[in-house]
Amino acid sequence: MAAKEILEPATLLGLGMVAVWIWVRYPRLRPSSLMRAVVHVVSSFCLFALLPYSISPCLGALGKPVGPLLFIVLLLMPTLTWVLFSWLCLIARLHDMADSKPRGGHPVRADAA
Repeated sequence: MAAKEILEPATLLGLGMVAVWIWVRYPRLRPSSLMRAVVHVVSSFCLFALLPYSISPCLGALGKPVGPLLFIVLLLMPTLTWVLFSWLCLIARLHDMADSKPRGGHPVRADAA
């Protein structure tokens, strides 16, 4: 297997592990509601979609050897980690909602069963 074939899966696996670490280590960063989790997913995707437009300014301002490296380390990796973290938060929030006990409704007597 060539190095180019394994680079993308290894990057996603590594950044996914960082996202899981952030989710476990910093619970205060998790969205408190489903709507906030959806907003995090949408905003992270929007920021990730804007990344290709920032490649030219990085190369123009910093030059060829430094520009791509700083683009990857300072822009691409944190943004992709945020995308993975926001999806993890959304999936965890949906799991919590599906696993919850019903609230409200009519009271049931113990002798009714």
